[in-house]
Order: sequence, then C-alpha cells, then structure tokens
Amino acid sequence: MQNFLRISLYVLRYRKLVVLSVVCALIVSAFWALNLSIAFPVVKVLFQNDSLHEFVDTEIATRQTTIAQLSDSLEQVPEADVKRRARLQYLMGEESRHVLLLTRIRNSVLPWVPQDRFDTMAVILGVLLLATVIKGLFIYFQELLVGSIVQLTVNAIRQDCFRAALRLDVQSLSRIGTSSLMSGMTNDIEQMTQAIRVFGVTLVREPLKAGACTVLAFFVNWRLALLSITMVPLLGLVFSFFGKRLRRASHRTMESMARIYECISETFGAARIVIAFSGFRKHRRQFLKANREYYAGSMKIVMLGALSRPISETMGVLGVFAALAPGAYLVLRETDTILGIQLAAEPMSIAELATLYALLAGTLDPVRKLSSVFEQIKRGMAGCERVFGLIDRRTIVPEPASPRMLIPHNSLITFRNISFRYDTPEMEGSARPLALKNVSLDVRFGEVIAVVGGNGSGKSTLLSLLPRFMDPDEGQILIDGVDIREFRTADLRGQIGLVTQETFLFNDTIYENIRYGNPNATAEMIQQAAEKAQASVFIQQLPDGYQTVVGEKGGKLSGGQRQRIALARAIVRNPSILILDEATSAVDSHSEDVIHTVLKDFAVGRTVFIITHSLSSAFLDLVDRIAVLDQGQIRALGTLSELQQNAPATLQMLQPEILHSRAA
Repeated sequence: MQNFLRISLYVLRYRKLVVLSVVCALIVSAFWALNLSIAFPVVKVLFQNDSLHEFVDTEIATRQTTIAQLSDSLEQVPEADVKRRARLQYLMGEESRHVLLLTRIRNSVLPWVPQDRFDTMAVILGVLLLATVIKGLFIYFQELLVGSIVQLTVNAIRQDCFRAALRLDVQSLSRIGTSSLMSGMTNDIEQMTQAIRVFGVTLVREPLKAGACTVLAFFVNWRLALLSITMVPLLGLVFSFFGKRLRRASHRTMESMARIYECISETFGAARIVIAFSGFRKHRRQFLKANREYYAGSMKIVMLGALSRPISETMGVLGVFAALAPGAYLVLRETDTILGIQLAAEPMSIAELATLYALLAGTLDPVRKLSSVFEQIKRGMAGCERVFGLIDRRTIVPEPASPRMLIPHNSLITFRNISFRYDTPEMEGSARPLALKNVSLDVRFGEVIAVVGGNGSGKSTLLSLLPRFMDPDEGQILIDGVDIREFRTADLRGQIGLVTQETFLFNDTIYENIRYGNPNATAEMIQQAAEKAQASVFIQQLPDGYQTVVGEKGGKLSGGQRQRIALARAIVRNPSILILDEATSAVDSHSEDVIHTVLKDFAVGRTVFIITHSLSSAFLDLVDRIAVLDQGQIRALGTLSELQQNAPATLQMLQPEILHSRAA
C-alpha cells in the first residue's frame, strides 16, 4: 500500500492529465452500460411485438391506473396503521417516478423513433453503432493520456533512482553491485511501467464499466442485482491469496534477472580473459543456471496467473447466475416472490430479465480483464519495492549538517589514529579483519609522499579515505586542522585530483574526457592541460583531434595514451591535492617517463600521494618521503636515505631494488 501511495505522488504531478483520463474512462463506462441496456428495446420490438410508442403509452396508462388504485387503498387504510400507509406511499412514489421518466422519454426521445418496427430496429442498431464509435474514440483518448502519464511518471522515478544511486558511497555501490543497479533501472522499472499502465487503464476503466452496469442493473431490479454481488467478497479473498504468492515469486524472478545481468556483464567485461583461457563452458554453465532459475520463477508466476483467471471468471459467472436463476423463476412463474421472499416490486417481463442479464453479463468482461492483469500488477509492485528500496537507500558517508567553508589546502594533511574495516553484512557471524590499524601520518603541503606496500597492505584504502569514498571507523583525517567530515563532499573532492591504475575514459570525445575534470574549463585550459600531460602531440595526429571519440572505456586509444588523457583530466582540475593510485603500473617505460616528466613540473605547489607497490627508481627524485605499509600499519616512514639506514629489512622485503638506487 505504501508503494502504491508513493507511485500516486509521482502520478499526481500530472494531475490534469489524470483528470482527463478519468473523465474519458467515465464516458467509456457510461456508453458501455448504455449499449448493453439497448437489450430492453430490442427484446420489446423483436419478441413482444410492441412498438416503443405503444409500449411507453401502455406503461404510462398502466402505472397511472396503479397510482389511482394505490391512492384509493391509501384512503381506506386507518391513520393508525402507519406501516401499511408508509408501504402504499412508497409504492405510489415508485410508480410516480416511473411515470415521470416514461413521460420524459415520450416527449424527448420517441419523436425521433419511427412507428414501424423494422425502422425502429434499424434506428436502434444505428444508435448502437454510433455509441460504439464514440466509446472507441474515448478509449483511444484515454489510453493516449495514460500512456503519457505512464512515461512521464516512469521517467521521473528512473531519474530519482539514478540520482539516489549517484549519492551513494563506494561501499554501498559495491554492495549493491553494478548488475543489480542495471537490473533495477531497466527490468524492475519496466515491470513498474506495466503495472502503472494497468492502473491507469484497466483498474480505472474496467471497475467503472462494471459499476455502470451494476447501477443500471439495480435500477432494473435492485434485489436481484444485490444477489449477484455476493461473490465480490469471495473474489477479494481469491485475489489476496494469489497476490501474496505472486509477489514473492516476482521478487525471486527479479533477483534471477539480476544474476543474468551479472553473468552477461562479467563475461563480456572480461572478454579477453574468457577468450584467452577458453572459459566459454564455465560461463555458459553460469548463464544456463541463471536462465533456469529465471524460467522456474517465471513459470510459477504464469501458473498462479493462469489459475487465478479461470477461478475469478467462474465466480463472476456464478454471481450472474445468482441473479439470473431467480429472475427466470419470477418471469416464468409470473410472480414477484420466491418462498415468500419478495424479489421484485411486480412480476418481471422478459424484456426486463433480458436487460438485467445483459447488464450483469456486462460486468463479466471487466472481471475477466481485471483477473488477467492481476499478475502484471503484482510483478509491478514487486518491482516497486526494489526500485523504491534503492531510492530510499542512504549513503554511509553523510553530508555535514552545517558544512564549513573549505579554503585551498595550504598547510598540513593529518591522518590521526585511523582504523578501518570493510563493511560486509553478508558475512553473518564473522567480520573481515581491519584493513587499517591505528594509522597516523602527517603530510606537509607541497610534499610528495610515496605510499608503498604489497597487495592488501591498505595503501589504496588509506588514500580512499581522503576524498571520503569511505569514512574511517575510528580516527580523523584533517586538512589544515579541520576534520574533512565538516566539509561538503563536493568542496572536498573539488580540491583533489585522482589518477587510477585502471584508467577509465568515457565513450565521448577526448575534449569532453579532459573537461570532465573541470566542467567550467575553457578550450584554452583544456589544450594547456593536454600539453602539460604531453598528450597534445598524439591528439593532434588523430583525424578528428580533440573531437575524436575514444570508444567504450577508451578502447580506441593505447594504455599510455589513456593514461595521459587521465593526467590531463587531473591537471585541468588544478587540484591542491593529487593522488596517483598505481598510475604507472599498467604502462610501458616510455609512458612512465612521460608521467615522471609531467609530475616533475605539475607537483610543484601541491601535495602529491603516489600509491604503488613498486616504486620505480625514476620517481625517486620526485619523492620527499616514503611510507611503507604492511598489513594495515605503517612499518616505516622517512626519506629514502632514512629508510636505507633505519629500516633496511622492511625496504628489502617490499622494494629490494631501492637499496641499490641512489637519490640524485
């Protein structure tokens, strides 16, 4: 119910379109019921050998006679017999209303109806055709309006979903997984789209059609119409029973679809490895397993949906029979009671029974359509739960309530007693070991510090805390004496440039990839950044220059070219803090020399962190100090000379070639 209300809030943004669609649905339902009520004049003309003029005149005369008889009877009833007098007055009122209605029909409608029975039948069929055309036009308009509402609503939900995902921290995004995000923003939202469309069309129009038929059926004979709706509570129980099971099955199916996305993404994202190691069979098995799970879940949904439809339709037919059988008894026996129970104000005619049957049968089509879309609704609601679950997800790296203004870094960066453990809620009953243990480090402004360590030593984790990709479990990180949690993350990250080991470029032009580091950069600033990164030469040799599209993940460029574009992206940001996370580990020696040359100039007046497991001798002249991490702790800290003198064992273990280098 809560998810339905949330969808309603999105839909109500377009309330004008909603009102127009409901008006169209009301008109459609009215014409639906009126078309079925034509059964009355058809039966009169074809089977009872009456013209409509004769029938109306006869009915008025008969009812006027009845009113006179009731009036005479009322005068003879003592005033003390209040119950009987009230009964007679009620019957007189009913007859008077019928006379008034018939008189209006005679004066306003019958002048347009021919006297000849065949001509009358032709007019009735013409009216039926015209009403059907008008109803079809309003069905078209309603579905057009609903389609617009659905697309606008889904676009708004998808935007909020994407916006919510962008606000999450790195750990939360990793926990959700790219495949689940893709599944949520595609498959789950598609299920929502179907459900909203059903709500807008079927769940508005069909109940109105059934309601219009029921109202007219009550007008024909309210007692028999009341009998027919006794199945409604039972129908609700059936929908409730199947609804719970459909929702659970839909959840499992969507999870299976997420696993299919994961299998596809993982297989083709690592296509080189799969091909190189001939891992086709393993990935086919994984995909087959995910497909089978999705098939099993989908078939359960199909089975429940297929079972709910005939049951609901059967109950609807039973509801019609509940009124039709007693009605047939009243007509054939020419009575108004069954076993002493009055079921009609007077004996029913065949025309009235036929009209009642047509109207009640007209409720079966809406019931059938409602039962057929029940499965879509439940799948859509399951999709809503997953999508709104993502929208409601909150980052574990919160923004400060009262952020402080961040001036450009100019003094000291302090890591004070930092401890950090990766959050893994799926590992119940156990916790991962600390990735960082009581790490303290002071870095002066303008200093170039190399953070060295083996795989899993915690070096990348330590520097991921600086731009607040995560927050430490214990301790503080201060920039110029202020805890970074007191700054807005956008302001904090605006002072940090990052170049990673896996250089990611967007499938856009080189110009836009460099400008990504600073959206306000001018063309001149971008060209200067490319020149500083020594990328301008190869860019100008490309056919389209800066407007060259680099392809998915920069696949049209070499590794060294991608790395220089990434450097230019960091340079154009003009950061006061630069982090190079294994930036040279995946490039050749020439590209490494280029990066060294770029940094030698660009590092001046900035605080630079170089994260590496293998510090090349070429970078030793840039580095002021080296911090050696091992198992989440700083084992040694100092200049190269200090480490060679005071911690040769640690240096030998992590970086043996440094011992034979000389800082020039």
